Amino acid sequence: MREEWKMGWKKLFAAHILERGYDYYCDNAVENMDVTADSIKADVTGTEDYEVEISLRNGEVSDMYCSCPYAENGNSCKHMAAVLYEWSEAESEDEDPGLFGKPSNIEEYQKKVTAIEKLVQEADIAVVRSYLVSVLNENEKLLIRFKGIVDKQVTEEDVERYIAQVDNIAELYLGRNRFISYREADGFISELEDILDEDVQRMMDNADYMSAFGLMNHIFAVIGNVDMDDSDGGTGMLADRIYQFWLELLTKVDVDEKKEMFCWFTEHLDGSIIDYLEEYIEQIIMEEFSEQEYEPLKKQFIEDMIKRSDLKDSDWSRSYHTGKWAVRFLGITEKQENAHAQIEEFCRKYWHNSEVRKYYIDHCLKYRDYPQALKALDESISMDKSYRGLIAEYSRKKKEIYLLQGDKDAYTEQLWKLVLEDDAGNPEVYKELKNQYTLKEWEYKREELFEKLPGYASVDQLYKEEKLYDRLLDLVMQSSGLFLLQQYEDDLKKIYPEQLLQKYRTEVNNMAAYAGDRKKYQQLVGLLRKMKKIRGGSEAVKEIVAEWETKYRNRPAMMDELGRLVQSKENGKGK
Repeated sequence: MREEWKMGWKKLFAAHILERGYDYYCDNAVENMDVTADSIKADVTGTEDYEVEISLRNGEVSDMYCSCPYAENGNSCKHMAAVLYEWSEAESEDEDPGLFGKPSNIEEYQKKVTAIEKLVQEADIAVVRSYLVSVLNENEKLLIRFKGIVDKQVTEEDVERYIAQVDNIAELYLGRNRFISYREADGFISELEDILDEDVQRMMDNADYMSAFGLMNHIFAVIGNVDMDDSDGGTGMLADRIYQFWLELLTKVDVDEKKEMFCWFTEHLDGSIIDYLEEYIEQIIMEEFSEQEYEPLKKQFIEDMIKRSDLKDSDWSRSYHTGKWAVRFLGITEKQENAHAQIEEFCRKYWHNSEVRKYYIDHCLKYRDYPQALKALDESISMDKSYRGLIAEYSRKKKEIYLLQGDKDAYTEQLWKLVLEDDAGNPEVYKELKNQYTLKEWEYKREELFEKLPGYASVDQLYKEEKLYDRLLDLVMQSSGLFLLQQYEDDLKKIYPEQLLQKYRTEVNNMAAYAGDRKKYQQLVGLLRKMKKIRGGSEAVKEIVAEWETKYRNRPAMMDELGRLVQSKENGKGK
């Protein structure tokens, strides 16, 4: 009877939660367990660490708590189950572990299996069969799995039953709201993961590759279409697992089966899979199927995808997808004979797309066709003149070409255009331009540059480069907030301590006027500590604290944090 009450807690959990809890228990995830007559407390480690507390009454579970999100609304979670498995083992340490002992090593695991085999062998065969029929009749999942173990080969009907099981799991978790919450997501992912690890893996082991392919593909489609809070990344984890199965299948299937796989992949980039999961399919199409026979198939598929791109809702989406697929088409073409002529023809066909033009420019550079690359860059600058980021990229590319050609005048002229117009104020381009002049020449060129820089260009890094600290200080003092001050504090505090302290004083006083919680007060005290590291800062901080203790005396949390600042100062003196 002792075992009955000790394991009776299992009825508090769903089957899949029990399985996950047992996995945690076997992985020794339960730590710091403390058991008293009326409670069990423990920590369960995993992706996150959670605290579990279980109340006992007369040796039975009366209440359970776990700090994980799934248990927040009173759900029984896998962490609770893991702790109860651990507790059951601890309670049994002085007894024969029987069938409930934890298989912590191979010997114990084999001992447990042997005990189960003995139990089954000694049972009447009619009893065993009757019990098995009853269990399988009540559990569709076990029925399908048992049939797979006995029959080895899976029929199309069996695959349909597996698929129906996956759909039922999704329906159960989606419920009326058609949404799987964060608290339920782990259970949903765990059930699908179990089908992959047990059923799909068994099909793979039995060389029933296309049945495995069909089932895993359905799971892939389901996770790509359910509405779920996937904060823990369960969808990506399952997608990664399926992707690894795909790669494994490609090494084992025959020629016809591989073609069937290729067809499935290309047919399911039709919007039926959510966009971020489509990337898995795109990757396997482009990186695998490397045989020569697939090249024309890939090119035809890509051309179809480019045509589909024209149907996208927005200009940005059309441009992005056209460019993505066009570059992939060009990548395949480049490996073929007479590639240059084909690339030229294809690029001209989609010359309106910036990604295509960038590919063409890099292609010209690869073959040192600098004049053609410069011509394409000038056309691109004209066509994309409303996109500053692209213009800066094209302009940098022109600069690199002039350098490769050894045309110093054109190279220097392009540097000026970059730093004053196309990538105004870029510190790296500025340094590159500076290197084209002697120190004496640069004194004049630098001032010319500062005078011509547009108002939107940032000059703080340029002032630092030139050690023009007086100008940098003016920027800091005129800036809003503390960003520039803290960025250049180390450069300026030895030269201009009074000015920096004044800037600090102004900003912290403004912040204090609107601060209303302890976190903000702690932030203010942190700034005061930084002020103290500047020459004269201790006196300035002392004055500020005295002002605040009078002005904000009705803010107890603020006074508490200021008290910590004063206390740390006194402790420092004592040392």
